[in-house]
Amino acid sequence: MKRIRLLILLGVVAVALPLGVLQGVAKATGSSGSGTSVTIAQTADYNTFGAQLDVQLLVRCSGGSGTAFVTVTQTTPETGDPAATGTGFNPAVVCDGQTHTVGVTVTGGLFDPGKAKAAADVTAPSGSRHAEKIITIFVH
Repeated sequence: MKRIRLLILLGVVAVALPLGVLQGVAKATGSSGSGTSVTIAQTADYNTFGAQLDVQLLVRCSGGSGTAFVTVTQTTPETGDPAATGTGFNPAVVCDGQTHTVGVTVTGGLFDPGKAKAAADVTAPSGSRHAEKIITIFVH
């Protein structure tokens, strides 16, 4: 009898989780709607003969204002040897609970059109978040 009750309880929980009936349980695991999120755009714009890249982020945070730091690394065969690495910083990220486009100009490397690895770190009152992505650098 106890096994049947346990199986019924597990079945109810298995059905309730995808439907959102037990939202309090999901929030306890850290998947709540608050906090900080960052997404790196798929492409970056190449300018100033490859000495600068404009990288776009989509950032959601709350609590006032935050900062964004981006590093881009491009290795051979996409660029010459040695690899190109550059960094950029945006000290004025709006953190009002809405998703905003944040631009970061990356300098320090001689980039070429093609693939590169981008990493972004956002720090805000609502928390810190890290993202990495392979992006494509375009000449516009």
